Amino acid sequence: MPNEENLIPMDQRSKSEARELGKKGGIASGAARRRKRSLKEAADLYLSLPVTDRRRANKLLRRQVDLEDIDNQMAMIAGLTDAATDGDARAAAVLVKLLGEETPPGDTDTAVLTRASELLEGIDSAIE
Repeated sequence: MPNEENLIPMDQRSKSEARELGKKGGIASGAARRRKRSLKEAADLYLSLPVTDRRRANKLLRRQVDLEDIDNQMAMIAGLTDAATDGDARAAAVLVKLLGEETPPGDTDTAVLTRASELLEGIDSAIE
């Protein structure tokens, strides 16, 4: 297991050794990027699939969501909206971030919840 005593800085290694380590790092970086891209594509595919649970689909239909728009992504947004309107500050922060309304780092959870509530007022009236 590496620690401070057995780490050798790159400037103290030979050129061929540094090149070999750089090559290994590049290969590992490419593999990590491919895994991340594959995971993102899988998530995108799953979220675009239609909702198969009738209760969840009916709940979205009652909220005036068009049948063509009912997918897992819409169900997730509806769940976040429900949690945020019930007072979950983290769900409100996620919605605010999704809407592009980034909050300054100094804001408290209460301020985030208040701002999210203001943004979601129009959504609530459309749902009801």
